[in-house]
Amino acid sequence: MSNNQLKFRLSSWLTLGCITLLQALSAPRFIFSACASLMEQNYHISHVQLNNLIVASETGRLFGFVSTAAATCFPAWMILFIGLVFGLVGYGVQCFCISHRIPALSFWQALLLNILAGNSSCWINTYCQLLATRNFKDSYRTIVEITSTYSGLSGKILTSLVEGIEGRKGSTNSSIYLLLTCLVPVAAGLIVALVHSCLEFMEYGDSDVFPAVFVLIIATGVYTVIESVAPFFGFVSLRLRAVILALVLTIPFKVALLTAAADWFSAEKYHSQVTRTESNDSFESNPEKVSKEVKIAIGEEREADQKAGGEVDSDDKGLFKAGNDSGMKQLLLNVDFWMFYLVNACGPTLGMVYLNNLERITQSRSMGEASFLLEISSAFGFFGRMLSIMFHWYTREKSVIANPALTVLLMIPMPIAVFLLLDSNRCLYISTGILGTCSGALIAINSMTTSELFGSENLAAKQTIVLTNIPLGSLLFGYLAAINLQSEGAGDHGVCIGLQCYHKTFIIWGSICFIGTILSFLLHLRTQNFYSQKS
Repeated sequence: MSNNQLKFRLSSWLTLGCITLLQALSAPRFIFSACASLMEQNYHISHVQLNNLIVASETGRLFGFVSTAAATCFPAWMILFIGLVFGLVGYGVQCFCISHRIPALSFWQALLLNILAGNSSCWINTYCQLLATRNFKDSYRTIVEITSTYSGLSGKILTSLVEGIEGRKGSTNSSIYLLLTCLVPVAAGLIVALVHSCLEFMEYGDSDVFPAVFVLIIATGVYTVIESVAPFFGFVSLRLRAVILALVLTIPFKVALLTAAADWFSAEKYHSQVTRTESNDSFESNPEKVSKEVKIAIGEEREADQKAGGEVDSDDKGLFKAGNDSGMKQLLLNVDFWMFYLVNACGPTLGMVYLNNLERITQSRSMGEASFLLEISSAFGFFGRMLSIMFHWYTREKSVIANPALTVLLMIPMPIAVFLLLDSNRCLYISTGILGTCSGALIAINSMTTSELFGSENLAAKQTIVLTNIPLGSLLFGYLAAINLQSEGAGDHGVCIGLQCYHKTFIIWGSICFIGTILSFLLHLRTQNFYSQKS
């Protein structure tokens, strides 16, 4: 094996490890489900105002186009630095306030800090895309999709870290969450920056990380789900569980070291055999020729992928002709687009709103297991994303099932899961797992469905429009939950105990989710001809 191949395999796995580490530790959507009561008490805000903080954080994520534009002007390390600083300031100041190290913040100051903290993930995601693009020339989109699934694990990882530090189960109302939310991404970013500075990015093609990367992600998903629900792990020390989870998260780095060691030994053995061979005509005796052959092979593979991509692009006009201003106007007047928009609002966005209300839901039922439910939602969300992306990867050259049809299948269990919440505490665990899995899978196929239905030109702008359903949905659905909770709890700061606290909310949420399921079925019917023509 040539030195170029050896370096590239090492570089590929190290890059994969860097991206997964950042994605897993830099997506703090879970923070409100863990610290809702803590924020309400320290900011002296109502349930409705807390929901506005959630909306502010989601609004900050809409400004991803700023980091994308900045990536064309600034070096990659600066993009990472800006994202880490935004997160450190956004959550760090709130952590100091809650721990009473600085004067109390006004509601508007907290609002701006949450916008800043939410936007930090955009910069970090842009940096991850830059890493993937530089090291995985042909399959960087797949790498980005795969590694983005790790963002669903952030809730479980940081919950395990908090429980490991405090040594007790169910530790949710703690400023340690906020502290770790701002410090852990910085620590991960410093590690990634150090590794990045040592990496030598290769010029040609991709490494053969597939299907090994799928084996890795399956093993991670299976472990996180089993670790969350298996009774056996209840007897394992919380600190040990946190250490094991950290070891699982850093598997790509271990694979990089093992790969480098194996390649080095095979290279040494190869060179020793060449030295003992006196034939000058041997193919293996000319390292430059080996390197050239590697480049030719990779180049041929890239051309094949480009041809395949060209075949897809020829049909990639979507349901209407896009690519200019008139195309965007037509998009906004397209009925199918707004049906797709509402499906996302009534499905995965509603699942996020449920996640943000987990702590208050468990408090109303006197359970005190918000952290456990957060782990379940995080683990099953990761599993749902993983299965969805793997299914798309292995069926990308076949017409097995269209994304709108897959959306229908994923939407069907969601209203059932919401209505089950009306029954008992036991159903809370089942519903959380279902909503986490379906929401994760729907989020994973969101961008692909947008590209297929509405064209890949100006995809970033189209996707930004679709993503506005998250803050808007959080504002509407969260407001309904907060108003009902305040009415049942006798005021803005009243505490409500009992199944009646969220009874109306779950009926409304379930009905909204059911409407989303019907809309997804109608969208599937309207796009059947389009997909039959593509196949």
